[in-house]
Amino acid sequence: MGAGADNAGGDMVVGRTNESEQRTILVAKGGDDNGYGEDYVLRVAIENDRVLRDVPEGVDAIHATGTVALPTGGAIGTIPPGNGLVATGANGTVGYVHDAPRDKPQEQQVHAGALGVGTAASPGVFGRGAPGVVGYSQDAARDATWEAEDPSAVCGRATGIGVRGKGDDGGVRGESENNFGVEGKSTLASGVRGTSEQSTGVHGEGSPGVFGLGAETGNGGVFESEKGAQLRLLPRRTGRLGPTVPTTPEAVLVSELRRGPGLPKNGRAGEFTTLEDAGKCTLWFCVSDPGPGPARWAQVLLGPAFDGRV
Repeated sequence: MGAGADNAGGDMVVGRTNESEQRTILVAKGGDDNGYGEDYVLRVAIENDRVLRDVPEGVDAIHATGTVALPTGGAIGTIPPGNGLVATGANGTVGYVHDAPRDKPQEQQVHAGALGVGTAASPGVFGRGAPGVVGYSQDAARDATWEAEDPSAVCGRATGIGVRGKGDDGGVRGESENNFGVEGKSTLASGVRGTSEQSTGVHGEGSPGVFGLGAETGNGGVFESEKGAQLRLLPRRTGRLGPTVPTTPEAVLVSELRRGPGLPKNGRAGEFTTLEDAGKCTLWFCVSDPGPGPARWAQVLLGPAFDGRV
């Protein structure tokens, strides 16, 4: 067997390194009355899909390596790196794991830059990096600063929804050991929105199940209903509460000389707040919005206090 080609125009030799200072092009042409005979131009395969080696590694079908960045030091500046593989077609690139059968009808339906097919035990597409996978909608401009804000596994940027999920057992699931499972952030709208046609809009489980923190004078939580009550507390079943007796609750003294505790003058009707003084907690309710004067508040009077037993 001779050596491989070492310049343009030479014959390529299998099993040898072939070199050329010019590109090589393979062009498929119809060769008989029935047209082109195969569904590929070039195929690289391994006999029986296996080959013995002296190291515990498989054999890849194709390795493609593009150029790295090249500073020229001249007027042209730095030549940027090249791609390892550029493919154009119904799908740019189609990849299957070994156990996944080829599905040509699916290939004709998807029309993606990259189509990856896995199995129940292997992913169709796997990305690792910072971020691991980046996706942009067709009309969204590239934002490299946003991509680099944190080492996310998946980043999606769009003029519409950045990441959308739909599943029979949950649309999107987030997990974390020591931080938020799911985090939502917005400047002008809600940070997280939950909607359901026949069940709860947002369901929280934990200790506590739901926690709301209002920034500065904002409310920790706001509840609104078109026709029902704004808030429902599910009663916990217990034994008989015992007999009732008339009682006269004690109220914090409020008069013209003593204006009462410092509650927000811009409060809104329906707001509740609690205050603590020397270990004793009191409950207050805003009875009117600000008008000619500040908002007005009233103490919610309670029955006698007692020790908890559960």
